[in-house]
Amino acid sequence: MIELEQLIHLIAFDEYETLSKAAEQLHISQPVLTRSMQKLEEELEVPLFYRTKNRIHFNETGLLAVKHAKRIVSDAKDMKKQLIEFDRKLHTFSIGSCAPAPLQYLGQKVSQSYPQKTILTEIRDMNVLITGLKEKTYTMIIMPYSIEDEQIESISFMKENLFFSLPKSHPFIHKKAISLKEMDGERMLLMSNIGFWHQMHKEKMPNTKFLIQNDRSVFYDLVELSTLPSFTSDYVMKTEQMPQNRVIIPIEDEAAHATFYCWYLKENEVTLKSLLYQL
Repeated sequence: MIELEQLIHLIAFDEYETLSKAAEQLHISQPVLTRSMQKLEEELEVPLFYRTKNRIHFNETGLLAVKHAKRIVSDAKDMKKQLIEFDRKLHTFSIGSCAPAPLQYLGQKVSQSYPQKTILTEIRDMNVLITGLKEKTYTMIIMPYSIEDEQIESISFMKENLFFSLPKSHPFIHKKAISLKEMDGERMLLMSNIGFWHQMHKEKMPNTKFLIQNDRSVFYDLVELSTLPSFTSDYVMKTEQMPQNRVIIPIEDEAAHATFYCWYLKENEVTLKSLLYQL
């Protein structure tokens, strides 16, 4: 039976043109490579080389054999890649989200429903998320709106409302609610990687200078120690301890309130049934 290793040896000889160079690249001895080529000829029952005293090179049949070998080896590599990816998907639950809070919430629910699976999460642009769901890169995605589609189903599972977190010295602390426009133009602390919320801040508060922090612990230290306003949300206030030197004021703009939807492919509805029931 022809072995894949023999075909790899054949391709190496075609690429490096001499047995010594091919053997060196394959990290085997020249006699081992020679025996491999001879055995391949025996298996194929045709000669592949012209042999002279000091030289060996392909005959016409050998050149054709190289073409087939390259295709077979390429197919074998592609098969391995696809099987690894398929097996990874079987044991992985991948969630893409447009925002951090619903991702944290849904990630916890998925962990409870599928303890045997590896949970992968990331925050990406919404167009990337939709493409990823359709291409089955994601098992589920989180979006701030619902969808009616032949392939995709959606279900609402949580709401998040933004608030201003103001130092007690701020002139707006006695207001019952504040608009984004009223705060526009100030300097504010802002966490990075907050998904679509970041675009909302840029659009609704174009004159604000945002001091963006990548490290969450540093961000909370600055919130506690500085006199700069920042954002928080009802979800964060439930899950994190809020500093005592801050006043939390609701934001009245509709853009500061989001309902999040879990999107999934309709073909996966049966396998996701237990999780969807919890949501």
